[in-house]
Amino acid sequence: GLAARMPPSGNDEWITTSTVLQRLSDFRDRSAWERFAERFHRPIQAFARKQGLGESDCEDVAQETLVAFAEAYRRGEYDPAQGRLSSWLFGIAWRRIDRARRKAERRDAHEAGGFESQQHAGVEGPPAQSAEWQELWERSILEHCLRQVRKEFEPATFRAFEMLVLEHHAIEAAEAELAMTKNALAIAKHRVSTRLRELVQECDEVRP
Repeated sequence: GLAARMPPSGNDEWITTSTVLQRLSDFRDRSAWERFAERFHRPIQAFARKQGLGESDCEDVAQETLVAFAEAYRRGEYDPAQGRLSSWLFGIAWRRIDRARRKAERRDAHEAGGFESQQHAGVEGPPAQSAEWQELWERSILEHCLRQVRKEFEPATFRAFEMLVLEHHAIEAAEAELAMTKNALAIAKHRVSTRLRELVQECDEVRP
């Protein structure tokens, strides 16, 4: 049918975050590291940018955060029961951002030929919640899952979902563009929406 899923091909196959992390335990599994980095690099980099770091520092922070998490995970320190993956990554990223900020201040003070400012003495630890981080995290996860969903459905099926859910078109406009009945559009919208919710949950939650 029109709303049928397309079979995965090659690297298009979706892997849950739990599986990615399990595979991350194997240092030789380069593919697991690449999938992990692809999935979680963007929100960390964007958050570092929001904190005022330069582009190269943002890239360093993202890379260092992912490596630090992978090392902690391999040592058995990550416990999903103690908090969501996003919270763990945020804690690591916050410390890396703080360190990069202080390093940049020392560099600036040195270049200016003056004394290091005591204005920023570092932080005790990350704030318990950061709405800014959570917004960037959720947006990034959604974009990642949308790219996957687009691969999994026929173009017309995804376009129906895109028009009705993402672009907020009237159903009559979708009927006209796609030559689909209201019933077919409703089915397409439901199936893509359901799959997207599944992917977002799998991406954001780690099962012990």
